[in-house]
Amino acid sequence: MKLGEMLVRDGRLTEPQLDTALKHQARDGGRIGTVLFEHGFIDLEALTVYLGLELGIPIATGAMLERAKRAAVRLLQPQIAFKHKCVPLVVQDRQLIAAVEDPHDFAALEALNQITGYRVLPRVAPEVRIYYYIERYYGVARPARFVKFGDTARGDEGAVDSGLPAPPLPGLPPVPSAPVAAPGPRPRLRSTKIKMFDESEALELDAEDLIDSLDADDAAPAPVAPVAQTAEAAAAAAPPARQRSTIPPPLTPQPMHADLAMRELATASDRNRIVDALLGYAADTFEASVVFTVRDNMAFGWKAIGVPGYAHVEHLLIPLDAPSVLQLAMAAENHVFHGPLVASTVNSYLYKVLGTPEPQHVSAGVITIGKRVVNILYGHGKELSPIQIGVLGQVCKSAAEAYTRLIAAKKK
Repeated sequence: MKLGEMLVRDGRLTEPQLDTALKHQARDGGRIGTVLFEHGFIDLEALTVYLGLELGIPIATGAMLERAKRAAVRLLQPQIAFKHKCVPLVVQDRQLIAAVEDPHDFAALEALNQITGYRVLPRVAPEVRIYYYIERYYGVARPARFVKFGDTARGDEGAVDSGLPAPPLPGLPPVPSAPVAAPGPRPRLRSTKIKMFDESEALELDAEDLIDSLDADDAAPAPVAPVAQTAEAAAAAAPPARQRSTIPPPLTPQPMHADLAMRELATASDRNRIVDALLGYAADTFEASVVFTVRDNMAFGWKAIGVPGYAHVEHLLIPLDAPSVLQLAMAAENHVFHGPLVASTVNSYLYKVLGTPEPQHVSAGVITIGKRVVNILYGHGKELSPIQIGVLGQVCKSAAEAYTRLIAAKKK
């Protein structure tokens, strides 16, 4: 459902107001959300929430943009931020969370990935706010159309309209109201807090490395740029952005029968061999497949085969508490799902990123260690028999045993 239709459906916009906005958009151009805000038909907080609902993407609220971190903002040169309409918010682990105007512009996300060297996790925000914060943090003047808004585009830490629907996906974690620094040097501690398990952290980073990577984005807010300049002036003054491609070459694993895949998993000595065995099995079983990693109730794209959008798979971000094929697998008694695709916003987003039409039959198996989810193996294109569905569960169980063995070996 389109943005205007949702607003009318929920009583936040009248049909005459929508018709007026569409006429002005046809005459003057611009995003429909911008036109609605220009005419005072909707405020930016409501517009942000409904953009998230329309696109099925986590949102960047005004408060999040107000708290953008210095370490994130300085990853982009001013002319790059303006060109891609992007405001970096925070670096978490090896990922950059950024507010963007169009989170489905995968070419722009890939360009940002190459420039920063980080996987980019997009959060949608109205272009009015994007331009405001690019001017604030980078000193690049807003286009003339947006200057008239002044500081009204600024984020508000106050109460949000309680009548708004809940955002479709989670955003940034809350900021402590009164953080207290511990005296003396920080001790080397290993957290005992139960959390979703990320095998790349467990198998590649020891506790201190992990703490350092999480603290790499210092708590200092991004400074306000002193002088606004045009985008052309910013491009002329700034040095060229450093290009770093992090996209691996496309995977072409040899199809591997399930029995062979499980034998490979039984002797796997590193996580690359585990994923190779999973993808080999997937190549023999499905037309297309994705291996997701899971952390904090979110599934992140990791490796894929058989999909045109391979280069964009690392931008995949699927919430496990929203309706999707992955959620169905998580909820299944044996953590394996196979059946027809159910229509949902998140599923539509998944296939848009992968560049494939929505399939008739989908499958997913969850790989867990105890209660901690490690990976989800997704595949589509073939209808599986009950025996094949059982084999999918066995392969996922073998992968879980392989991870357990690797972690035990690392702790010795």
